[in-house]
Amino acid sequence: MIDPHIVNPLINPILVPVLYRVLGVYAIGLLLILLLNKFNFKDIWSTNIGKRYLSWLVIGPVYILTILFGGDFSLMVLAVLLVFAIWEVATISKIAKPYVFSMYFLSIITVYVAGYKAEFFYTLPLLYFMVFSMVAIRENDAKKGLFHLSFSMLVSIWILFSLAHFVLLGHLNNGLDNTKSLLILIGFAVPLSDIFAYIVGRFFNKIDFLDKYKIASNLSPKKTYIGTLGNIIGAGLGIAIMYFAIGKYLPIYHWVIISILIGIMGVSGDIVESMFKRYFNVKDSSDLIPGHGGLLDRIDSTLRVIVVIYYYLLFFL
Repeated sequence: MIDPHIVNPLINPILVPVLYRVLGVYAIGLLLILLLNKFNFKDIWSTNIGKRYLSWLVIGPVYILTILFGGDFSLMVLAVLLVFAIWEVATISKIAKPYVFSMYFLSIITVYVAGYKAEFFYTLPLLYFMVFSMVAIRENDAKKGLFHLSFSMLVSIWILFSLAHFVLLGHLNNGLDNTKSLLILIGFAVPLSDIFAYIVGRFFNKIDFLDKYKIASNLSPKKTYIGTLGNIIGAGLGIAIMYFAIGKYLPIYHWVIISILIGIMGVSGDIVESMFKRYFNVKDSSDLIPGHGGLLDRIDSTLRVIVVIYYYLLFFL
């Protein structure tokens, strides 16, 4: 079920409860920052966590408004995000321009197909391969052609195909009701998963307990198995915040499973992006978002989570 061209967010039945919850999360987040800084207000906003908080003051409302408006507006926002993500990849990798321009073109095609021709969505990887194969042939590069083709395929499935599942989840949500609650859930659960991973990881690091067990030390040295517990707790909190709207869809044990999936897949997505950055020897994908780095640094977890959660819900709903 596709959205109309634009949706009036004021008619959304969960608008007010969601706004209260957003304000509550911001208030608790500010309190946590103050606690971590021992209520020292000096230069608090120049710290990494302070910059992250200020960025979230912008990202949160933009995300919520994009979801609530839906339709063509949300598709345009998604297309812009995909183009920026490809720009970051191109800047880091220095991949040949014909492949970059092809990925920009495929970004628009992917959003269009997901929004208006969803029945053809699963043919997109084949389209990616056909386009990049033609580019590789035209480039006639015997030494780097295969790498550029393979890398472009990886990026397109990793970013374009994955993030477009937001649109599919929106279609699925529209078939249930008009609340957009599943999309809003992602907006709560993924950031809270990241935040609690940081809190739990920092706590166990301070007491020097269980923090030495790294998941992939050569790719992301700070990611620990015990930190993943924080990811799961944060995801569970995000689900609890939205349970008033989503509880009717599935029994509670499904939401416990989903919180575990969000936690684990979020870590997986983060490490995959770390592998990409380490291969090209960069710290951040860009400096687009203060405190976070680039767009890819912000959506790395979401790229994996949105895919897994969509298919889980598609199977059980």
